[in-house]
Amino acid sequence: MKLISCHIDAFGKLKNVDLSFDEKLNSICEENGYGKTTIAMFIKAMFYGLGVNKKKNAKELTDRTQYQPFGVNEGYGGTIVFSCEKGNFILRRVFKGTQTKDEFYLFNADNNLPSKLFSENIVEELFGAGKDTFDATIFFGQRHLESEVNDNIRATLSTGNLSDDDIGVLSKAVEKIKNKEREIKGILKNIDLEKDKRELNNLYLNENEQNKKIAKFKDDLLYYNDKAKRYQEELDKLDEKQKDYLNLEKQSDVLKLYIDEKQKEKNNFKTSKNEENFEKNMQKPQKNKLFLILSIISLIISLVGIGVYFATNLIYLIVAFGVFIALAVIFICLFFFKKSKIVEENNFNENDEISLKIKDIDNFISQKQKELLALNDKIVGLLGCSESEFARHYEEVVNNIQKCQEERVRTETSIKNFQENVASLQSRIQESDDKLQENQEIFEKNTQNLKILEKTEEYLLKASENLSNRYVKPVQDKFDEFYDKFFAKDGILVDSNLNTRLKQNMLEDGYLSAGILDLVHICKRFALVDLIYKKEKPFIILDDPFINLDDKNLKVAKDIVEELSNKYQIIFLTCHSSRRI
Repeated sequence: MKLISCHIDAFGKLKNVDLSFDEKLNSICEENGYGKTTIAMFIKAMFYGLGVNKKKNAKELTDRTQYQPFGVNEGYGGTIVFSCEKGNFILRRVFKGTQTKDEFYLFNADNNLPSKLFSENIVEELFGAGKDTFDATIFFGQRHLESEVNDNIRATLSTGNLSDDDIGVLSKAVEKIKNKEREIKGILKNIDLEKDKRELNNLYLNENEQNKKIAKFKDDLLYYNDKAKRYQEELDKLDEKQKDYLNLEKQSDVLKLYIDEKQKEKNNFKTSKNEENFEKNMQKPQKNKLFLILSIISLIISLVGIGVYFATNLIYLIVAFGVFIALAVIFICLFFFKKSKIVEENNFNENDEISLKIKDIDNFISQKQKELLALNDKIVGLLGCSESEFARHYEEVVNNIQKCQEERVRTETSIKNFQENVASLQSRIQESDDKLQENQEIFEKNTQNLKILEKTEEYLLKASENLSNRYVKPVQDKFDEFYDKFFAKDGILVDSNLNTRLKQNMLEDGYLSAGILDLVHICKRFALVDLIYKKEKPFIILDDPFINLDDKNLKVAKDIVEELSNKYQIIFLTCHSSRRI
């Protein structure tokens, strides 16, 4: 493949620029800021496009952003004319805001008609090389000489075809296996069987504790039931006593009622009797009182006479004293006589009809009072205590029954609550057990799968290593072919990953100086280009890659480039005349 010419409409700082290319070596030496790197990026963009418009690191500019001309939002790009085994073609791209809006055109340069021989992935169709392979081999960036080797390069070196086959397939298979391993490890990491077992065991322990509490409350319920039963039996007995007591009370009340009625009847008879006697004896007490008054007067006169006698010593006063004393005695005797007569008369009246009725009533009352007394004794014997004490005891038993009932209700509620807790725990236990069984199955299955994948990966890596070993010697030989031309003293080894080391101590190439390290990268790139592109020869872009070389090594590098230009079209860009080829 050869570049013939290009026209830059607008790209970066370049506008309306035309360039023609020699079939072998094209050396462009211009001062800093001219746009040499922009020319290299334009050629690259014509064949590969500008890619996405954003990068993960927001501070890093993308090619689309960096090479968008100032003041031009979209519609920038150009054309490039090239030749290949299939003919001569004109390629045109117009870059816009996003990759999906970009425009791609291809024309046959011999008749200027549109061609569908290649799509916008033209370089991949020409060489089977993607952008990464292009960057790692034929595009020598000014500050990016180290080539990042990919599976496409390894496959080509192993099989001789620049396409995805054994190495690429193996690498993709290994990557898929690694991804699956990571996925399985993520699954296994999220499974904690010991934690699941602890949770299940804790649920069983909790259930056991709840059942123990239920058993205890059931015992308490039996206790309160038995206690309430005994109190109820006692209350039944007290109710029987109370019933008997009320019957006796009724009998007592009946007796009291009889006694009261008879007492009233007796009082009525007495009242009638007294009224009769009062009328009969209304005058007699008046006469009787007269005798009493006369006896008192006689006694007073006699006492006065005694006093006078002792004062005068008159003898007749003694006689008068005697007379009045005698009169007083007579009047007193008459008073008591009359009184006894009244009593006899009254006693005689007691044998009349009213008095007999009163006696009958007194006998009835006396009999009923004896019955009442016997009944009261029976009441006291029945209760075994006083009525107030019996009432207090009765109330206490009723309160005890009520307390037992309340305790039974609380206990039954507690049992119900704990039974609900146990039911909930049993449901959770079932769920936890199912989860544990499921996780165990998942864990065992994924552990087994992981072992299979790890073993498969081991075999695939070994197979990949065996395939890679095929190209180690050719790459090493081709590398040495270029590297030995320079004035470098350190021997360099290339491994199957296409990394380089110091041959003497197997240290990484990072210990080399900047100039020697550039030589290593340049030689490795030259070796890869020579080994990879067997059919369609690519052009090579060298964007001032020799800035760190001394004069001796720079001369060797120039000679190598001139030699390679016989096989490849080379576009060499530099800013210093000393590095111009």
